[in-house]
Amino acid sequence: MASVIAPRGRGILLVLSATVIVVLILRAFTNTSFGGGSVFGSTRSMEISMLTYNIWLSDEKIRERMEALGEIVEDLEPNLLTFQEVTQDNLAILQEQRWFSRYHLAPWPPDLAKEGKSHFVVILSSFPVEKWKVYTLKTSPRNRTLVVVETKSSISSAENGFVIASTHLAYSGYNTRLREEQLRESVKIISVYDNVCVMGDMNIQDKVDGNVILPSPWIDAWLSVPGNTDNNGYTWDRNKIPFTSMLKRTVNSNSYQNRLDRVLCKLSDFKVKDMRIVGDKVTKSGVLPSDHFGLFTIIELVQNMKHNHDNSKKLQTESKVYFNRPAGWEKLIE
Repeated sequence: MASVIAPRGRGILLVLSATVIVVLILRAFTNTSFGGGSVFGSTRSMEISMLTYNIWLSDEKIRERMEALGEIVEDLEPNLLTFQEVTQDNLAILQEQRWFSRYHLAPWPPDLAKEGKSHFVVILSSFPVEKWKVYTLKTSPRNRTLVVVETKSSISSAENGFVIASTHLAYSGYNTRLREEQLRESVKIISVYDNVCVMGDMNIQDKVDGNVILPSPWIDAWLSVPGNTDNNGYTWDRNKIPFTSMLKRTVNSNSYQNRLDRVLCKLSDFKVKDMRIVGDKVTKSGVLPSDHFGLFTIIELVQNMKHNHDNSKKLQTESKVYFNRPAGWEKLIE
């Protein structure tokens, strides 16, 4: 005998069904895009998050390391990523991961294949890419490059969009003058933009390079956050790296602690909200993603910033990047 549902029971079921449908619709609209924040009034819709990482060209535990890196990306959901020391092998492993397809890759794989280098720099953007360009630095004997990507973010108040750039400067103390010239050239190229950050493994070594002096309104994002100093911003620390057997073969093997990686910004419509080091904790499988740590940065849109920057330009005392080297630095590279 078929059961009969009372009218009151049917009414309750209809209400419950309608409630479930409404909840699902709201969730769909308020969680639309990976890394982009929600649509309705979330503070994240006014922010841009960025992760930069030298992911290490070594084959040492490459799959475990790239999986650890993928977990960091999944956890942070950055809008923009810049990777250095990318190889065809570690890139192939990253492309297998679920999060990778949510980003636009620049340069595109065919262009990467043409370069024929052992390692290169890439940028991944969850925002639509307006255009991108790879500059070969004139001051680089090994064809070091600057990758520049113009994005179209959902933050419409920033009239000229947001530009992200990445580079990997010359390593070792012997190349301090070359490194200075490469950074100077990179900043000059992208200074035409109003809202731009250049980030990556700049191999800045305090014992020979000293303080990096930037022309206003350029800032070192790490040092712009209260409480951050050179000494608590190390992205290379031999005391924390588990790949002891590999250290003798790394280019920074003589450096125990350094803030090698930097995020430098020129911002007209944004300010740095937060910044932190990531990937400095060994995973359960006993690895770090790289021999470097990553830098995760959040910038936020700020209204009426233009007036402030006009004032800062009047106070500008430097016209180009230079290294304020410490006394006796020459002896360290002889």
